[in-house]
Amino acid sequence: MLKDGKELKGTVVGRDEGTDLAVVKVEGHDYPYVDFENSAKPRVGDWVLAVGNPFSLGSTATAGIVSAYNRDLGENFVDYIQIDAPINRGNSGGPTFDTYGRVIGVNTAIFSPSGGSVGIGFDIPADVAASVTKQLISTGHIRRGYIGATIQPLSDEMADSFGLGGRKGAVVADVVPGGPAQKAGVMSGDVVVAVNGHPINSYTEMTREVAKVQAGDVARLDVFRDGKEHQIDVHTALRPSEAQLAQNGGADQDQGGDNGPGAKITPGAAILGMNLSPLNPAARQEFNLSAGARGVVVEEVKGASDASDKGLQRGDVIVRAGDREVANASDVAAAVGEWKKAGRKSIPLAITRGGRTLFVPVKIES
Repeated sequence: MLKDGKELKGTVVGRDEGTDLAVVKVEGHDYPYVDFENSAKPRVGDWVLAVGNPFSLGSTATAGIVSAYNRDLGENFVDYIQIDAPINRGNSGGPTFDTYGRVIGVNTAIFSPSGGSVGIGFDIPADVAASVTKQLISTGHIRRGYIGATIQPLSDEMADSFGLGGRKGAVVADVVPGGPAQKAGVMSGDVVVAVNGHPINSYTEMTREVAKVQAGDVARLDVFRDGKEHQIDVHTALRPSEAQLAQNGGADQDQGGDNGPGAKITPGAAILGMNLSPLNPAARQEFNLSAGARGVVVEEVKGASDASDKGLQRGDVIVRAGDREVANASDVAAAVGEWKKAGRKSIPLAITRGGRTLFVPVKIES
């Protein structure tokens, strides 16, 4: 609907769930339009104007300033602009202008304990919106790079446990069997510190940098492994939809096999505040683990322990400690001894839970 009340039929050319953007086409010509600003971003503190349709009141404009750039809301593909121009329900999809009338962003979200504006709003930057909409107009969909790896944040304690000091990066928790990352030699426990020369400061930044690579092109990963830095070239694939990724990330089903009735779990060894037991048939049966599962199972976690504080729980399976794969409690103890001898305060443990792998840094007891 135009400002004069005229209504136009629109056709959805394409939409991108990764950024929550869509392109709608209407027939006609000589319509007034505005441009994306891709060259001269406003500075923090510069004035901006947000336009939208809050509470179905019609065109409404609110003024404010740019508060910050590169806000991470936990989304995969956008570093948001934070503005304090009031944004309310109904403003989403509207433009935010600079003082020259150029669109610097698309209104998309607010932070609010009440549901109304409290002066913290977020925009999709114009360069991201321009790139996405051009691809949608050209092909009707977005083709993002994909390497087939599950990644997680690299906390300061985790970085110290890996011997990275103050360096930033993202931890490869697991790789998809037969996926591009596994084929290229990426391993669980690798810490990615750069993608195609771009330093990685967070796990979401790694996702964005990989997604920028066209499917079929090479993503060069700088990874830290076993105290050394390596370069790995990964030939990317086409990123599946978010629904496909969620479906493929489900837990493995129990395959049965050597589980026997009446078997008992072997009493566990106490390490790092946990009682650890081998993955015998009884453990697989009790914790509903597949016959092919490897590692050592957490039988008990002491309440007053760092392992408990970090969220480890009964039934977790430790598959890696430090830089070694483990098959029994002795392997875990040996890895802890090596890390302690090297002066590390924590040791990274790779655990599987519900079919997913996660690295957890656990403090080494004195």
